[in-house]
Amino acid sequence: MAETINGGGLAGRVVDFVRTLRSAGVPLGVGRSALALKAVERIDVGDRAGFANALRCVLTASPAEGVLFDCAFPMFFGNSQAFARLGDLRAQGLRFLGENKPPPGALRLLRAKESSAQLIAAPGAQRAVAGAGYSPQESLSAKDFGQMSPEEQAQAQELLRRGVFCPTRLGRRFRPAAHGPRIDIQATLRAGLASGGELVQLKRKTRRPEPLALVLLFDVSGSMTSYARMALHFAHTLCSTRRNVEVFVFATRLTRVTRELRARDGDVATAAALKAAPDWEGGTRIASALSEFNRLWSRRVLARPGVVLLLSDGLERARVEKLRFEAGRLRRSCKRLMWLNPLLGYEGFEPRARGVRALLPAVHEHRSAHNVSSLLGLADALD
Repeated sequence: MAETINGGGLAGRVVDFVRTLRSAGVPLGVGRSALALKAVERIDVGDRAGFANALRCVLTASPAEGVLFDCAFPMFFGNSQAFARLGDLRAQGLRFLGENKPPPGALRLLRAKESSAQLIAAPGAQRAVAGAGYSPQESLSAKDFGQMSPEEQAQAQELLRRGVFCPTRLGRRFRPAAHGPRIDIQATLRAGLASGGELVQLKRKTRRPEPLALVLLFDVSGSMTSYARMALHFAHTLCSTRRNVEVFVFATRLTRVTRELRARDGDVATAAALKAAPDWEGGTRIASALSEFNRLWSRRVLARPGVVLLLSDGLERARVEKLRFEAGRLRRSCKRLMWLNPLLGYEGFEPRARGVRALLPAVHEHRSAHNVSSLLGLADALD
């Protein structure tokens, strides 16, 4: 803590600290960064506890943000051993779910710091790349999930976490609108009371948009492993921002993982979802999974009109007739059935498999789901 704020070294580190917290999901604007710098100016930076408490008061507003702060502070301000332990966690991944469970947000913070360090290390290169009309994020968005390295998958997960969408429909209730299609008689009469009963202006109204229920059915068999992992991160983003989302995974059996994906930290949530699925990377029984969903869950989660997203390659070899029947039954239970097929990302794909031909007549739309762009494009498709 020998640095001073006037020297610029500590100020730059504080700004980098705020930037990393923002990348990890803490909502920090320019105003909070300025307050952090002012707080550092007014305290003795040699007092480590006081320095940490000052930054905590300015940069956190909830217990969850406090946990992220506790993980990030040692990475920036003098505890190299703690940073090394986070590096070990990064290498080991999330295989430890017992006593050695990593702190929530630790891995996400480490990724945020690594990406931030890369941007700071070569600002000229970043400007040159931007001037040429190319960005690493754009290239990554178009790359197939099955061809990504572990580092690229981590970056793609961050892109998916930002792609929140909310499909809506016009409900039965109304809201005021300046140019609505209907006249609001009650609002018009109330406005006339202010002018002595004279109707000066007609008030109008329009139907209020309501969020559609969203049901996600993910095939987690061996042929879908890479795509299912990324889709689970996308599902966690939806579950953390909306209530009417249900997530199911299946290979040889159907498993509901909505509760596991409600956790705040995306890495911990997806790891819990994988642990809850006993048939992960198993065989494929699409017909049996759809039959179980139609019998046990359809009326519960599709009581209101909803959209069903079925992520699968459709490679069902047995019980093809049952698959055709159950897919048609599912179509009649929802407002819209969309089939997300990673195989559409391959040039020259043709629906020759029997399972693919059985599913096609039942779905409203057949879309690709092999990269980040295809998943984020669902927002426009559902509007």
